[in-house]
Amino acid sequence: MTPSNLKTERERSSLAARQEAFKTTLRAAGGEVRVRELFQLMTAAEAAGFLALEVGTVRNLTYRHEIPSVKIGARGVRYRLIDLIVWSEQRSRLAIG
Repeated sequence: MTPSNLKTERERSSLAARQEAFKTTLRAAGGEVRVRELFQLMTAAEAAGFLALEVGTVRNLTYRHEIPSVKIGARGVRYRLIDLIVWSEQRSRLAIG
């Protein structure tokens, strides 16, 4: 999917944020991060551990659609590592700016 094919500004913004997170992670890891690791799906408990939050907080943020998540089946929810990196970077910029 190329940027010209994206339909909304939100999708373009999300793609740009993912690309920036990917570049930042590659620089921080000295280029040794694996793409598969960035796109791995994590449970709420794993996401909470990564974000240093309580599991209940992650579930609450998910319910309120404030944190990016992926639906698995009818009720299952997982979180992509790269999406959590982007989300936390955006929140830290909001806190600073």
